[in-house]
Amino acid sequence: MRGAFTGANENRRGLFQAAHDGTLFMDEIGNMSVTMQVKLYRVLQEGKVRPIGSTEEADVDVRVIAATNKDLEKEIAEGRFREDLYYRLSVIPIHLPSLRERREDIPLLAREFLGRFSKSMGKKVDGVDPEQCAAWRSTIGPGNVRELENTIERAVALESRDCITVEALPDRIRGHSQEMGIVLTTAAQTASASPVLPEAGLDLETYIKTSNVPIY
Repeated sequence: MRGAFTGANENRRGLFQAAHDGTLFMDEIGNMSVTMQVKLYRVLQEGKVRPIGSTEEADVDVRVIAATNKDLEKEIAEGRFREDLYYRLSVIPIHLPSLRERREDIPLLAREFLGRFSKSMGKKVDGVDPEQCAAWRSTIGPGNVRELENTIERAVALESRDCITVEALPDRIRGHSQEMGIVLTTAAQTASASPVLPEAGLDLETYIKTSNVPIY
């Protein structure tokens, strides 16, 4: 409210009031302080907010979508997240697997980020060496999508050719990519050869153990 604190020169609606009859997305809910958790729980439970500096409450009807990368059940057990708020928010939980659990999405995301950063930097980098995609699949770490995005932004900034190559990648991925290059070359050569199966058949387990073809 106007005059509630220094610089409050006019009445302004808070986010819950602005989202009335709509949806409010709250990201990184697991980082919210316990004090704020108490206030949020009250709003969700009673459907009312009181603007700073006001003595009157206002009704709000808001659908809340909350996201976090933390294990909230563990946070509750360790006293960092209120159990009552957890159950108030967790009406329809949706688990989004990390990128490490859906590595097949990496090429799709890589193309999306490549197009975005090539356009913003005014560079014609429109391809990724297949070996680099294979390396990303094997080395993606805790950073998940943000890590992949950062890696491609860096690669586009440093790349002087029209295709991202190993030289533009971080040292961690570069070293692994060079190792993968040998494996991928062997696999490609093997795949391109015309297979000839013996009339008596093939023992697959023995073949896997004695061949150099990687199994993914």
